[in-house]
Amino acid sequence: MGKFLSYTFGAIVGGIVGGTVVLLTTPKKGEEIRNDLKEKAVSIQQPLKEAANNLNQVKDRVIALKDESVPVLRSAITDIGNLLQDWKEDVQPYLTKIKNNVVQLEAAKDKLANKLTEHSPEKKQGEEETPPSL
Repeated sequence: MGKFLSYTFGAIVGGIVGGTVVLLTTPKKGEEIRNDLKEKAVSIQQPLKEAANNLNQVKDRVIALKDESVPVLRSAITDIGNLLQDWKEDVQPYLTKIKNNVVQLEAAKDKLANKLTEHSPEKKQGEEETPPSL
């Protein structure tokens, strides 16, 4: 923020110094310069008033949009929450079945592994298992 303030201060001081130099070196009389400045100030006032009016209109539109959108967003969030809750309730029985099936499969796998180890011939030391031939 320090750089911004320094830049702003420099711009203001430069503007003042430049304006003073222009006023001192201008060929017009002081009264003519004052009249020119007044005319320019008057001509600038109207666009500034229009810009301020436009900003107020934009501000009012943003406030109206906010006021309209907040209830809609709250309703949408509530609807999404209800949909998620319904989905969880619909899916829960299937998840329970899947978990039970996984437990049964693991039990069957363990039972099969035990049967295989019981019926497999024991290897002698140094004896390698040969793969089945094609």
